[in-house]
Amino acid sequence: MSLKQLASNLLSGKGQPESVMAAPTHQSGNGKRPASESNPYAEARREWNERYGDYIKQAHNWRLCALISGLVALVAVIGLAYVGAQNKIVPYVVQVDKFGAAVAVGPADKAAATDEKVVKAYLARFISDWRSVTVDQVAEKSAIERVYSMLASGSPALTKLNEHFKANNPFLVSEKMMISVEVTSVLPISERTWQLEWTEVTRDLKGELKSNQRMRASIIVEITPPQDERLFLINPIGVYATDLNWVQSL
Repeated sequence: MSLKQLASNLLSGKGQPESVMAAPTHQSGNGKRPASESNPYAEARREWNERYGDYIKQAHNWRLCALISGLVALVAVIGLAYVGAQNKIVPYVVQVDKFGAAVAVGPADKAAATDEKVVKAYLARFISDWRSVTVDQVAEKSAIERVYSMLASGSPALTKLNEHFKANNPFLVSEKMMISVEVTSVLPISERTWQLEWTEVTRDLKGELKSNQRMRASIIVEITPPQDERLFLINPIGVYATDLNWVQSL
């Protein structure tokens, strides 16, 4: 090949060495970058997940545990409140001998409801508290509270004594006279009905005798152990009058 032909070939691009030709661009068939090429966004996301992912998972687990613990505590509180609401006061009856030594102890709700000694004592005190009038207003108030603690709610006995105290206010009566009561008889007529007799002595504020009269009453009772602590302190056995009638004896 002559020098003139070589120069002609170089000018036309023929016979150019491969090292001088431009390298082809490597692309995948769909025009995307190859998977081996680095992606800054993906790298940053992977690094963030590796660094903070465990913390986020732990925080989620702690929140879940806290929620479960709160629910368990709430259920426990509700359960305790329910159990507490079901509790009741159980009074005990203690019997003593003539020397004051205890000879028998038992829950009042399991004791014999027809124990005459217990019922007699309560009914005798009921009559004394109801019919007595004293100038000591503190003592009078305590007596009236004991009377009402032995009246069954919504009973005829409650209605009758409300009417009696309205017509015979003991605090007003005590401004003019005093009345003392001596219970002379407490007898059972039936399983629930009792008859009581007593004497009322009326004196003026100077202590001079004004009257002496005998009274009689019949009282229907029921035995119900109290559920309220305040009533338990006043009427622990739960002797309640449901109805009563009284007259002056001849």
